[in-house]
Amino acid sequence: MQASAWLQCEVTPGMFENEVAIGVETTEGLVLSFFMNADAVKTFPPNKKAIPVEVVAQNNDYGVVALPSRSFEGPNVARVPSDALRFA
Repeated sequence: MQASAWLQCEVTPGMFENEVAIGVETTEGLVLSFFMNADAVKTFPPNKKAIPVEVVAQNNDYGVVALPSRSFEGPNVARVPSDALRFA
């Protein structure tokens, strides 16, 4: 399975005007962080921020996603709660 989706995450201002800092919480309770272009972030009601990801596997509890950038912590693949995913 490979599908495009939006992953709800924490989005804060980055160091530059066109950049945001991303925090993705995994099912293991870790937070993976990286910077990305602010234009790639989408807002869903009620003010939920999300980034584009590729879902490579999924079950009822979690999805395994390829993040749009390598995290500072190392991986660019994360296991995230299924309810944090929204399919386009």
